[in-house]
Amino acid sequence: MPQKQPNILFIMADQFRTATMTGLGDGIETPNIDRIRRMSVFFPMAACNSPLCTPSRASLATGKLPHHCGVIAHDANLPLDQKTYYQALRKAGYRVSVVGKTDLHKETRFIGRKGDLPVIYQIGFTDPHETEGKMNCARILRTTADGEPSPLGPYQARLLDKNPDLLKQLNAAYMSYMKGGKEKQVYRSWESELPDEDFLDNFIGSESCAFLQKVDDEAPWHLLASFAGPHNPWDPPASEFEKTKDADYPLPPQDDLAGKPEWVKRRAAVQSRGLTREDLLDTKRHYAASVAVIDRWVGEMLDILERRNLMDNTVIIFTADHGEMMGDHNLFEKTVMYEGALRIPMLVHLPGMGQARESKALVTLMDLAPTLMDLAGASYDPNDLDAKSFLSALGGAEQSPHEVQQSELMNTIMLFDGRYKWIRSFNDSSELYDLQEDPNELRNCIVEHPEVIQRLQKYTFRA
Repeated sequence: MPQKQPNILFIMADQFRTATMTGLGDGIETPNIDRIRRMSVFFPMAACNSPLCTPSRASLATGKLPHHCGVIAHDANLPLDQKTYYQALRKAGYRVSVVGKTDLHKETRFIGRKGDLPVIYQIGFTDPHETEGKMNCARILRTTADGEPSPLGPYQARLLDKNPDLLKQLNAAYMSYMKGGKEKQVYRSWESELPDEDFLDNFIGSESCAFLQKVDDEAPWHLLASFAGPHNPWDPPASEFEKTKDADYPLPPQDDLAGKPEWVKRRAAVQSRGLTREDLLDTKRHYAASVAVIDRWVGEMLDILERRNLMDNTVIIFTADHGEMMGDHNLFEKTVMYEGALRIPMLVHLPGMGQARESKALVTLMDLAPTLMDLAGASYDPNDLDAKSFLSALGGAEQSPHEVQQSELMNTIMLFDGRYKWIRSFNDSSELYDLQEDPNELRNCIVEHPEVIQRLQKYTFRA
């Protein structure tokens, strides 16, 4: 641990799968995220505690599983009696800033023109600049007395102040995408018609860099730079798509979905309705361009740290709230327990680290809460948490913080022991995958291995 409290730059993407990083399967290049990786511990087995935005971010904030922190659904608010690691850092003397999406008071949608409503201070932030998320950034849910749009947050305020037609244009595109509810073609993608500087993640990246440029050294600081992408809809700036429009990316193996539960088959039938291999390739090209926007801002943030001589006392993290299926098993988005949605990038750089290292420890997103509190010298009771600090793994220890990883949704839970993954559907058939022999999760082997289920049963409730 550094001699003084370190600064913390926590970069989070939304719906970014582990395989998206350079060389890990998707064929996408992430040169600036690679800069972090070359001086970090990389946890390739890292998992989210819920493949859904709001529960996942609540688990990160509290260090508790979704059902313990009271946030298991999507459109929910984090109960304000829940302690957060943001509060612990604030008590330890930190400036605690966020730029971008938090999803910690999701129910109301309205986050204030400046992204600094009182609730965000209660959650623990001292310097908040919260923004709308990817889907909410285009919704017109508030209007003035004369019927004109009124902003949900700082991003919409920027568009309306610049030209109200920009928000109306964005709204029309997103409402067209959402038309038909569950029957929509979720894989449909296009290039944004907004000027580059008005794209949501460019706004978040620019504001994050502005914080890094001006923050002083009177107190240690924590910045959560929380991007809205590469969450769908995949509508990157045209200038970024120009670089990926002809790229050839690997596509997932065909899956007949034998052994998958009926609810997964129904979802796949809807989400991949009319999908061709060329459609999937086009979607991946737009996804890759959305990733490139974030990667560029990661580079900008690292450049600022280097210019300001802040690297020697700054912890740097790159991760995501959950992954993205991107056509695996004919599925898109998240809310399933397959690898694309479950596995998240987890890169952690501590001051003084100069080389890359890899750890197979079974860490989860919520484990960052006690790990960061340990690094900051913040006070907390580990018995209050489901999360476990993995500071020892950052120091080279091989022991995992958990015997099994656990992830939760309303209709299913997942347990993974480093080889076998049990997906327990509450109202449908369950699944077991041997990821050592079947990394693509094509063969449900639950019938052959009752002993694995019996062993994993002790980590959850009994039927």
